[in-house]
Amino acid sequence: MLDPDQLLSGLNDAQREAVTTVEGPVLVLAGPGSGKTRVLTHRVAYIVGVVGVPAWHLMAVTFTNKAAKEMKERLGGLIGPTALDQLTIGTFHAICARLLRREAQTLAFDDRFVIFDTDDQLRAIKQAMADLNLDEKTYRPQSVLGSISSAKNELIRAEDYVAPSYWHEVAGRVYKRYQAILRANNALDFDDLLLETALLLRDNETIAARYKERYGFLMVDEFQDTNTAQYAMLRSLSAAADKDAPHNLCAVGDEDQSIYRWRGADYRNITRLRKDFPGIKVILLEQNYR
Repeated sequence: MLDPDQLLSGLNDAQREAVTTVEGPVLVLAGPGSGKTRVLTHRVAYIVGVVGVPAWHLMAVTFTNKAAKEMKERLGGLIGPTALDQLTIGTFHAICARLLRREAQTLAFDDRFVIFDTDDQLRAIKQAMADLNLDEKTYRPQSVLGSISSAKNELIRAEDYVAPSYWHEVAGRVYKRYQAILRANNALDFDDLLLETALLLRDNETIAARYKERYGFLMVDEFQDTNTAQYAMLRSLSAAADKDAPHNLCAVGDEDQSIYRWRGADYRNITRLRKDFPGIKVILLEQNYR
């Protein structure tokens, strides 16, 4: 076990509160240079090393591999390699890919699926358009792909896509053909990783219950950047629909970015968070150390 006084030394009052408030939902609004990475790593170390929660009950989600790597490096020095190996730390996409491979027997693809990158996606879109005799000058492949990506981020499958205009009706046809090409190649794109995971956890109660039981403590960095699919995944894992669940979700966001970036889906997620977790505690990290 870790010495709590030593672990918390050097943290200001707001940081200490964010680290030690481990029960119930928490929203940490952290401005630039306020030490949010330190708060996240010390919070994990506090839950594991002071509270005594087994490390495999924790999931920490980041948006970049760099952030995940930095978190692992810092935690290695705090909790040691054995506990570190038991933690689930990674990007949304990496964590979703692992979960889908584990649960592939219930899905429309097998666990050897490949992940299409942007170049692969564009080739598949162009192939879909060629199959449908569509002119790339009239319907730019990049724009069509963007429309499909937006739909997936809003949890809309190809068969449920509703077109508000003729252009979108064409994009909807491409969407269906594009998905058929992905399936023929046993492939998912990056948006599929989020979509398939969010819908699996939403619609399969048995699988969702297993992951909710395993991950009793969730932490997500850069919450202001989450889309609808990512929020749906977090909502399922934190058992938002169960009023008696502990809801140990800690969302960390950059309040400065909220001025110009918490719009559209991002802004709605703040509203969703407050609605789904009415007792959420908000902690402001206002001291700048830069």
